[in-house]
Amino acid sequence: MAPVPGRTPIERNPFAVGLDPMVVDFNFRVRAPKEGVPYRPMAPQAGVVYGPFNKLPQEDWGSVADKFSVDVYDLISFNFLTTNSDVVNWCLRVYVGCERVSPSGNNWMFSERARPGIIFIPQLKDRIIKVPPQKDRTVNFAPENICVWTPQSEKSFMRKLDAIAQGLPGEKGKRIKRLMQVVLSTGSKDWRDLWYYNDMVIEMYVDWKVDNSERIKSTLETQGGFPFKGQAVWHVQGQSEAGGAERAIGMWRIHPFRKMFDDFCGDQEDFDAIKKRLWAIDEEMYKGWHEMELVSARSGLGGGGAYKGEIEDFIGHVSSLSKDKSHLYWAFGQ
Repeated sequence: MAPVPGRTPIERNPFAVGLDPMVVDFNFRVRAPKEGVPYRPMAPQAGVVYGPFNKLPQEDWGSVADKFSVDVYDLISFNFLTTNSDVVNWCLRVYVGCERVSPSGNNWMFSERARPGIIFIPQLKDRIIKVPPQKDRTVNFAPENICVWTPQSEKSFMRKLDAIAQGLPGEKGKRIKRLMQVVLSTGSKDWRDLWYYNDMVIEMYVDWKVDNSERIKSTLETQGGFPFKGQAVWHVQGQSEAGGAERAIGMWRIHPFRKMFDDFCGDQEDFDAIKKRLWAIDEEMYKGWHEMELVSARSGLGGGGAYKGEIEDFIGHVSSLSKDKSHLYWAFGQ
């Protein structure tokens, strides 16, 4: 039921959309102030009589976004990690101190009485330069099929991933946090190129029963040199949550964040699905890593002869990647 004007707007705790309130709290109190610029939206004071030329404008999310050339949804997400209107209302009251209700009764408004009354604006380098649309421009395809990432929306999405990762428990959660350390330290231009080896291809490559000719055929693109890339001779039926088609057709390298950008471009608010994807990435990486651990264990128990040569070299190569802080395997190096 829609709220009545003058009544309290509908609010929902971040838990309602799959966000940990502690993660939202950390984002607004620590990360947003560190990465952004504080700003107090302007609003006329209640009970003050203004002249025709000195009345303060009533700013809202849209006007603030236009003022600083940032997408309005990215601005809201930068502050609260979500654009869900009910959760945003909760955050406006709890963190911004809003207490004035909009004329529609649906939302909290910025006002002079709000304490602290501050939101945060992304740094200039992360904002979008808005270009006015051309009058004669014609679009011949359905808007729902259009999804374009901007530099700020990409960074906003990665901040969401990292925020969600901080709330994941256990050893898997620790690895995913380290995974996001690698991602955020890499830089936006390289996010789509981050990769790990296909767990299914690893399983076949390190299997001593596999004929060595298949290993040679599977590494032709790099002539057997590390790191491998291209397509191996082994493949599986169907796609996987994290690896998608790359895993199914036997590509050596899986690009998990390239797939995430494709899959979540139009739906960045499905936090449960995002969390599921992070678990899936860790699971597939762990499967491949575990296969190599098993081989190393068997080798240590006296079966090393079967694993000499290409297999031993490959395991050593991946082990070296786990010491590289710019590679996803660094998450498994501790």
